[in-house]
Amino acid sequence: MASKRVDDTDSGRSWFRSDRLVRESDKWFFLTREGTVEGPFDTKFEASERLDVYTRVMSTQLIEDAAGCKLA
Repeated sequence: MASKRVDDTDSGRSWFRSDRLVRESDKWFFLTREGTVEGPFDTKFEASERLDVYTRVMSTQLIEDAAGCKLA
């Protein structure tokens, strides 16, 4: 096990990354943390680019849901 650095916090969380891009019937989609499937896109590159835009927009917290609550 790696040594803990002085400035490391003990969050108790285990982080993992999974592939959000999926292919179905020659079309590409991406999965969101909110549980939606976005697409279809013609290429994996296009789906990846749109996922990048989606995550940047969602991280700005400027989007509100139908109830007027900011999505995070």
